[in-house]
Amino acid sequence: MNDTMPAPRRNPARPRATINDQAQLSPPELSAAIPIDEQETNNETNIKRIATFIATRFVRREGKFYVIKAPSGPISATDLKRVAFHQVSEAFPNLKLSDELWAAICKRAINDTHTDKDQSVAVWNGKQACLPAETSSLYWEDAMASLNTWMPPEYRKLGIEDSEDTLFDELLDRIFPHPEDRFRFKDWLSWNLQNEADKPAWSVLLYSQSKGTGKSTLGRLLGLLFGEDNSMPLNGVTKLTGRFNKTVLVKKFIACEEVKLKAGTDAGNSIKALISEKEIAVEGKGTNTESIQNVCVFLMTTNHYPHWIEPDDRRFYVIDVNHSGHASGPDHEEFGDFMKVFYDYMKEPANIARLRNALLAHRQANSFNPRALNVSEIDTPIMQSISQASGQVLQQALEELIASSQKFAIPQRNLMKLFSERLKANPNRIVHMMNELGWRSSRCKWGGVDYGRVIWVHPDYQVANGRVLGPDSYDEAVDAVEDEVELI
Repeated sequence: MNDTMPAPRRNPARPRATINDQAQLSPPELSAAIPIDEQETNNETNIKRIATFIATRFVRREGKFYVIKAPSGPISATDLKRVAFHQVSEAFPNLKLSDELWAAICKRAINDTHTDKDQSVAVWNGKQACLPAETSSLYWEDAMASLNTWMPPEYRKLGIEDSEDTLFDELLDRIFPHPEDRFRFKDWLSWNLQNEADKPAWSVLLYSQSKGTGKSTLGRLLGLLFGEDNSMPLNGVTKLTGRFNKTVLVKKFIACEEVKLKAGTDAGNSIKALISEKEIAVEGKGTNTESIQNVCVFLMTTNHYPHWIEPDDRRFYVIDVNHSGHASGPDHEEFGDFMKVFYDYMKEPANIARLRNALLAHRQANSFNPRALNVSEIDTPIMQSISQASGQVLQQALEELIASSQKFAIPQRNLMKLFSERLKANPNRIVHMMNELGWRSSRCKWGGVDYGRVIWVHPDYQVANGRVLGPDSYDEAVDAVEDEVELI
């Protein structure tokens, strides 16, 4: 076990909220967080405190107003006042809001320019990001507010300190046939909950040919653990790889079902970047492209064999979820009975709280590394199959293309083009695959340039003085080889 892991975290009762916490609180909590003198209905203290309450719920931009929790569309100042009036009435039911008091509150929060930014609806710069480490729904840049989309899940406010993961472990035992998958998945999930402000550099992909194996249920459970407001279920990857992907990528957890990709495509490359990069470019409708911190955790599912994954790809840990309890399998009734129990289990927020506590206390194995997935150490049948099959097919395709060219020396830049355009493979694999074919690299000068360039040479041939030499008096200029190989 990893002796450097932090001590298990507890789930203490929520402390008294500060001004920055208020946008995350429910009306009863707000009443405690913002003490109101209900006897003095028109005093300055109440005006300031309720103005602060309003300022935690709205922002303004270009003369229009937006609800912080759902900033997709603007509202007018008149609508803001109507909505805010009902919110204040709900949060402080014993406070008598006279016309005079309400006018003074709106003047303070919406109309006036004053020195206390906590009491004024802030100017929004249009930026959003998911920042689980921050308690406030706003963070500031040059006196303008950016929106923190992270919202503490309601179940975490229950104050539950005990832990329980028995039913969760049974679910993994039932849907993951291989023990290594159970251990590694639990390590991955627990690390993500323990480090919500961070992200791993690899994703989990659940594969099964049959339906009804529990893939969607597991995704639903993770959405509850991270919080439904912080999660986004998707069908396919179109909304992830499309132009206006901001509303998706400001979430913490993304469950993508029915993933279908092709090796070397723009969509496939985009998904890889979203999985591994910590800074990404996003764009929303009507807004400019911006760079945001990426904390997204991805769980993907598919019913199609993921042949598009390259053998050395370290971004996908594939788990085979084929088992006899699937919808048409021999054990579907027993599995169905268990899933009914599990569905009822997920409906209780207290159960989710106890499961999270158990996962926060979980210690990952020493071999677990959230930054890099060592695929060579994973000996599950599906991962071994993907690695061997993808490598063999690609190697055979490369060998056939080179043979069809009838060339025995190929400049490396031509190979890079061949890998990216024809094979749809990562050019970084050139060295490994050409060595497997027995070809060797050499550096020489040709084409009238005064610097050496890399060229790959067939084992029975050699390059000398800008020419390719071989058996049966083979003799050809490297310049001609370069020109012709580009046409492969």
